[in-house]
Amino acid sequence: MEERDKLKVHIEFGETKADFEGDVNQVFEAIVRFLTSVYPNLKILQNIIYTPDLAALTRKMAGLIEITPEGPILVSPSNLPARNAVCIVLLGAHVGNKLGKLPNRSLSSLALAKITGKARKTISNELPKLMSEGLVERTPEGEYQLTFLGIRKTEDILAELRQ
Repeated sequence: MEERDKLKVHIEFGETKADFEGDVNQVFEAIVRFLTSVYPNLKILQNIIYTPDLAALTRKMAGLIEITPEGPILVSPSNLPARNAVCIVLLGAHVGNKLGKLPNRSLSSLALAKITGKARKTISNELPKLMSEGLVERTPEGEYQLTFLGIRKTEDILAELRQ
């Protein structure tokens, strides 16, 4: 890791001081652990507030989806139901966007069909179901992205696939 790729953070909380240095994910995780130890109520909040953990999401997605500058690639799309494939691909777009690798976290139905290897009609039939369940939303540009509920449910899909 080059010096310019490192994140350096200094925190002072009352009498307690800490310095963190490393890649963004490592520093973020260390800061959360630090704050949780200094301010225990943060741990209580973590138990009831869902915030997608990018580091955990990337670990769960490994081997199933890859992120390229052109967008997500589903590694083995043929054996996945369309519903699961759409959710996983949209999660890949979300993570790719959050990591600064993709310009958007949303994809068109045509792109979803290409990436999942499913017929466009199949994707077009699945998207309204996912939207009615609150897992996917349509953007003003006519593309689709996961909601927070969708991200959470896709984590469950990934966990089932790992079993």
